[in-house]
Amino acid sequence: MTTNWRQRVLDSHRDDLNQWLEQEDTTELDEDTVDTAQRAEWLSSVRRWDPSARHREELTIRLTGGEAGRGGLRFSVGNALLKPLQDGVTASTDEDVELELVGISSGSTVLHVRPTAPNAAREAPPAQTGTDEETEVPEAAEQAIGVLFDAVKTVEHREDVTEWTPMLSSLSRLVSALDRFGLAVQFRWYAGDGSVNSSALTEAGKQYVRELRKTHKDAFTRVERTIFGRVTELKLSGVAVIKPPASPAVSVKFEAGEITQLPWRLGDEVHLVVEERRRLARGGGNTVTEYVFLGLHSDRFMIEPRIPTEDLDIPVTVHRQVIEGGKGTVE
Repeated sequence: MTTNWRQRVLDSHRDDLNQWLEQEDTTELDEDTVDTAQRAEWLSSVRRWDPSARHREELTIRLTGGEAGRGGLRFSVGNALLKPLQDGVTASTDEDVELELVGISSGSTVLHVRPTAPNAAREAPPAQTGTDEETEVPEAAEQAIGVLFDAVKTVEHREDVTEWTPMLSSLSRLVSALDRFGLAVQFRWYAGDGSVNSSALTEAGKQYVRELRKTHKDAFTRVERTIFGRVTELKLSGVAVIKPPASPAVSVKFEAGEITQLPWRLGDEVHLVVEERRRLARGGGNTVTEYVFLGLHSDRFMIEPRIPTEDLDIPVTVHRQVIEGGKGTVE
């Protein structure tokens, strides 16, 4: 009796079910699409009670290979990989986006990384920070990560890398680190709105970067310069403005906390060595040149510029020591 009742119900709806199945999209969805839909649905339900709710932005870096442990990361591997990644993000945006490692999990080794507020914002009193800052940091990070992913996808497909020239040096150092430890890497960005995007640097992409080292040598060259001028501005966030004689002022960036270790005062004349770096401006296309502090210039630390001096827009001086009569002079 029960079986017959069930059969009659199934038969009565069989045509409707078949018609519904025919109208359904049978295209196989990738993992990013499925995860995006799941996170978006969760966020939509939560926003019924809290309209301002959003997911926490996070970048996961999955390492696979011989040196990738089960949820662990050797210091030597971390030192070699994380710096090029930070430099790649720095080169991809004109905003201050700093990444911090917040966790490590297995699979083989998955690094959980999140963007942090600029140094200046973190040092400001709580009353001066608010919703504007909380919004700007994720937006800047998402833009930077998006550019980084686009650059990785470009080398993966062996396409023209002209637009990504400022990032080639970072990608090259990342590939060298991966080669050194026999690793492969996959990136995944979890955005605040629930969307998920992935990118990976496979052997095909790494081989293309190796080839680019030969054809785009200038993009992989570390350019060091000396700057002489007067200190006109100092910022705790890590920026010093140097005004060379008869030339435009130059903003020099420092690592976190480094500028407080220098005995500089406004008006002091300084002689320092910087590294020239190029990065993409917001929206892509144009590049912006910035200078990163390497050290103070002295008679024992003399560096010649690696590009023709006629192309420089800041004074460059090269000193040599001459020994006369047992006394050393500098000319």
